Amino acid sequence: MVKGLKIYFLPFIILILTIFGTGNVFGWPWSHDMWKQPSIWPYEEPIPYPKKSVSENQSIKQTEMTRGNFESITENPIPPTEASLQKGEKLFENNCSPCHGIGGKGDGPVIKKGFYPVNLTASQTQARTDGYIYAYIRYGGKVMMPSYSENVSSDEAWNIVNYVRKLQGKINIIKDK
Repeated sequence: MVKGLKIYFLPFIILILTIFGTGNVFGWPWSHDMWKQPSIWPYEEPIPYPKKSVSENQSIKQTEMTRGNFESITENPIPPTEASLQKGEKLFENNCSPCHGIGGKGDGPVIKKGFYPVNLTASQTQARTDGYIYAYIRYGGKVMMPSYSENVSSDEAWNIVNYVRKLQGKINIIKDK
């Protein structure tokens, strides 16, 4: 009986020795490491980036412009060539047609869910500037349309603007060279 009793209490003895035998049981390494990591403490100034460590591939003009600045642009900086319109059509079909429909008339499949997107061929949309349409693509709508800045680059957004203008019948196609 004594032999069986020793085996029965062995796990408890090991547990007690583990807890009280070492002083570091409740101070696991990760509980202290989290305090010593590189971070910004409250009221501490952030460390500036090293010089020339931020990408300079994008133009400064586009990174400093706000939505309002883009909305005031009247002319698309990307000419409406066949290549631009083909790219714009493909991007429109992938990103815009579920809501606005293939022809841009606001008759996409989402109307079955009770959403009524803007008819891009309507006169009020035709009266908008190219920059206004661009800003809606990049920044999203003020009510419902999501932002496509993660999925669509700046040039791709301008290609979509060209395609929307083609759907509206307001564009003169420039022949590719």
